[in-house]
Amino acid sequence: MPRPATTTIRDLVPLLRSRVPVSATEMAGMLGVNRTTIVRVLGDFGDDLVVMGGSRRTRYALRRNVRGTGNRWPVFRIDEGGQAQEWAVVEALQERLWRVNWAGEAPAWAEHFSTREGLWNGFPFFLGDARPQGFLGRSIARRVSRSLQVPDDPRMWSDDDILVFLEMEGEDLPGDLVVGEACLRRALGRALSGVPTQESRYPELAGLVASGIVGSSAGGEQPKFLATSEVHESTRSDVLVKFSPPLAQATGRRWADLLLAECHAHAVLERVGLGMPSARIVDLDGRRFLEIQRFDRTPGSGRRGVVSLESLHAAASGVPAREWTEAVTELERAGLVDGAAVVTTQRLQAFGELIGNTDMHFGNLAFWLEDSLPFRVVPAYDMLPMLWAPGPQGELSERRFSPDPPVPAALAAWREAAGWAAEYWQNLSDDARLSREFAGFAREAILTVDRLRRFVGG
Repeated sequence: MPRPATTTIRDLVPLLRSRVPVSATEMAGMLGVNRTTIVRVLGDFGDDLVVMGGSRRTRYALRRNVRGTGNRWPVFRIDEGGQAQEWAVVEALQERLWRVNWAGEAPAWAEHFSTREGLWNGFPFFLGDARPQGFLGRSIARRVSRSLQVPDDPRMWSDDDILVFLEMEGEDLPGDLVVGEACLRRALGRALSGVPTQESRYPELAGLVASGIVGSSAGGEQPKFLATSEVHESTRSDVLVKFSPPLAQATGRRWADLLLAECHAHAVLERVGLGMPSARIVDLDGRRFLEIQRFDRTPGSGRRGVVSLESLHAAASGVPAREWTEAVTELERAGLVDGAAVVTTQRLQAFGELIGNTDMHFGNLAFWLEDSLPFRVVPAYDMLPMLWAPGPQGELSERRFSPDPPVPAALAAWREAAGWAAEYWQNLSDDARLSREFAGFAREAILTVDRLRRFVGG
């Protein structure tokens, strides 16, 4: 094959785009020239070229611009004391690859998800997890869809859409990561200027959220908003506030019962060391509010990193899992969590089943995102008897509470959780704020759990 007289940037671009990353030797072979010629032309790419490795192992790739926002972005971490430091730089490459350059030593888990050169085949899970989700996620997506040119439904967002959102709207998302310097300045400014949210404003905020005016980064289908409270220990705390529809409506009364039920679940799980402290119920202006401290925030405007089981499992395993324990067991086999996380998950899953929680999807279990391994389970959240939640059109249907007995491998954890569930149902049934109808459900549940415990032998 005759060699071309010259080799130009135009000759190399298709190779750099289609074979990411690629070595000079490989390109020389494809073009029929010597390696020195390739290396000389590569120098003409300037800042668009990514160079990975060294010596004869050097490989190359092209950066990719994302919708006019650039091709690399600093990622900052805000620590528990409210101080920010650069954690990494994320680069967009051709063929939808991403590269992460760590500011310091790479986290212990990085090698499980990326190559030695920091290449990720897909958007890094620790950023993808921050996309808006659930009821309010859709509200946020509708609000920003025109200005950011993203779909109305965040479930339809591409990796590029998520990146643009994180940079432009990511100053108060779950966890401790912030993308871009401008976004970091907004996040730190918000911490400095934040003022407590008066409890008396909760009905007003609920009305705004219900009408789609106020956005929030919180996931899940139950309407909610974020606030700053001074109730807990005379200090400011970042809280998540869920609320019911008006109590005069049948669906409002049912959601009020469910919020009270969730508050009791928090109390039991807090007592056994698996829940956040001080969840409380507030009834105002014909609605019920459940106020919960955010586990990803600390007093003094600090933050803690979190990642959902959904994102972590999807990144670590290409095998679908049916329920929490199965997914976390797969993470244990991958060396990402330890046996303690599996046992904790077994307990939480059993407790959820024994209180009628039919909504234990993978977004409702999470882990602390720290640089070390193993990943550890965060305090439980969204733990309530969703079996009795109103249907999509607000209908209230009869539901049968019939939890299954445990499999042998989970028997010890189930017996422990069954004791918590018995305590839970008794506490809930004794609460005078519960409707007569739901109190009846609770009393029936006490009998059901008791029968199942005697059948299992716990």
